[in-house]
Amino acid sequence: MVQRKEVLEILMSLEDIGELKLIRSAINDRIREIGHRIKYQLNKGDSVIINSRKGTEDGIIEKVNRTRAVVIINGTHWNVPFNMITKT
Repeated sequence: MVQRKEVLEILMSLEDIGELKLIRSAINDRIREIGHRIKYQLNKGDSVIINSRKGTEDGIIEKVNRTRAVVIINGTHWNVPFNMITKT
């Protein structure tokens, strides 16, 4: 298996913009795929962890919508994309 360090070294050595855009597209597709898979594992009342730029927060699933879930975090309802949710 390729180590993260090796992957980063390879990415940093790439100089072709087209190759970098292709890699970015593949990464975004993979993130969406994982998010869609998470959707089918969530149910109302599930305890989850939300990973955002501000850090991690605990929440409870209130509702699962088509592209996002309504999560109660500290008494406030938030619409959260599936790729930010980890089921606990």
